[in-house]
This record gives sequence, structure tokens and C-alpha cells, in this order.
Amino acid sequence: VTSEFGIQNSEILSLPNSEFKIQRFCHFRIPKSEIRIVYFLHVKHFIKYNLIGVMNTLITLASVWIMHQMLDWNLELSNFLGFIFGAINSYLMNRIWNFKSHNKKRTEVIRFIIVFLAAYALNFVTLEASVYVLNTAWCKPFTDFISQFMKPGFFANIVANGVYAIASFTLYKKWVFR
Repeated sequence: VTSEFGIQNSEILSLPNSEFKIQRFCHFRIPKSEIRIVYFLHVKHFIKYNLIGVMNTLITLASVWIMHQMLDWNLELSNFLGFIFGAINSYLMNRIWNFKSHNKKRTEVIRFIIVFLAAYALNFVTLEASVYVLNTAWCKPFTDFISQFMKPGFFANIVANGVYAIASFTLYKKWVFR
């Protein structure tokens, strides 16, 4: 028997790193009140994860904006330092507030750094590809348009940041803070 949320009665329903667990091994329906609690906790966890992601993105973009737009630093250096600032916030907030992780810190930090570097490498490739595309002749009208508001390199950074966010979210959730 499967509930309206796709939960089978024989499954163990639990949330990672939480004190709340529901176990049902019998062949009768799970009360809707229990399903609502599990659903609420999953939604709450997802919302917290996304709030941290928004904070990381804002920290990263603000850092890049200051270093690249205002101080006229090199785009790649500004991008890298912005991601370092965002990563520090990400690790601390996810470990303490969102996942309430009790994993071994050393293993968790190593995994976090591996995911950060892999996602950052993907970000860097996307950044360079975006800059290249923005500098091509067929993209000139679009580049001229965005140049009214920001440097094309900063726009490329926004695109690359989106790619980074998707890759890092998946890997942090599935491997680092599981």
C-alpha cells in the first residue's frame, strides 16, 4: 500500500540528522498526521538549504562585484575569491543550521573541499566559455546591451554561478552531508 505522497507502509521514514523517526513494518495505512509531519520536515529542510544557497550566492556575487566591477581586479581572481567566501559560509551554515551534522569533521571537510573544487572547476569552465561566447561577433548585440548595466564578465559570472549552484547542491546533499 502506498500513501498519497508515494510512501510505502513497509518503508522506514526518517530524516537525516534529526531526532524524528517513524517506523512502520505492518501492512496498514500510515496515519495522515504522520505523513504531514514527515512532509513538513522535508519541506522545512529544503527551504533552509535554499536560503543558505541564496546567502552563498549573494556573498559570492557581492564579492565579485566589489573586486571586479569596483576595484577592477582580474575576473578569474575575483571569481575564485568570491567562491571561497561563499564556500566558507556554505560549510558553516549547512553543518550547523541546516543538516545539524554529527559526521566526523575531518571526513566531512575533505568531502566538502572535493565537492567545492569539482563544482568550482565546472564553474570556471562555464565562466571562460561564457566570456568566449560573449566576445564573439554573433553575440555582439547582446553583449552591447548588457554592457549598459554591467561588464560582460560579470554577466558570465552569473551564468557560471548558476551552474555551480546546481552541481554543488546535488553533491553536498548526496555525499557530504548525507
